[in-house]
Amino acid sequence: MIIRRLAENMKDRNWSTLVLELVIVVLGVFLGLQAQTWYEERGRRSVEAAYTERLHDDVVGLQERRAPLVEFRERWNAELQSLSPALFGTVDRPTTDAECAALASSYIVSNPTDDLASLIELQSSGRLSMFRNDRVSEAMQRFLLTRARARDSQAGISRGMPTLSMEFPDLIRVVRPTDATALPPVTASVECDLPDMRADRAFLNAFEVVQSNFAFHVGDNARVSQSLDELHRTLDETLGLTHEAPR
Repeated sequence: MIIRRLAENMKDRNWSTLVLELVIVVLGVFLGLQAQTWYEERGRRSVEAAYTERLHDDVVGLQERRAPLVEFRERWNAELQSLSPALFGTVDRPTTDAECAALASSYIVSNPTDDLASLIELQSSGRLSMFRNDRVSEAMQRFLLTRARARDSQAGISRGMPTLSMEFPDLIRVVRPTDATALPPVTASVECDLPDMRADRAFLNAFEVVQSNFAFHVGDNARVSQSLDELHRTLDETLGLTHEAPR
């Protein structure tokens, strides 16, 4: 219809009407494209806002799930550090139950969970670039990079970690409870032979490997937790959220 009218005006050399109708057509197309762009941008912002809220909730949940395991590993690491002087004879004292238990459990360096459901979804759909907030985007990228480095380090630590209680069963003995029917259940205890440990060079060498690897493991956990804290603060500021300080 419009094309026919334009053709008629050209044929009749009705230039003023032709120009006016051309302007109307161009303006209509322009306004239509602008309306579509505005609608798409509004939709993108709505999706970004929803994912920002989801990401915040996922980060809070992940921090809560990680905290107990990270704390356990930090305590074990502290016990291994405190055990070293007793093993190498720089202090004269027996091992504590906590040090002995940490020694027996030192092979457990499984990675504390570090996955975020919303990030998995965004990565799988290729939508990470949807975030236009530079601070949120940068904090996410730093977390992903820190997590990737920690996972690579974790893989190397797991491959090179001796299991001391299996390699030196005479020095680290797991003692089963005498009453297996007790309620609540009684867990097995661990006994360590400190004098023989001090005299066994192979054990001392293996302990140094364990102590070093476990310290790296705890350090990796701390770096991931720090990156999560940074992402959490950034999301709080973006969403205008505040949290009550712990009492």
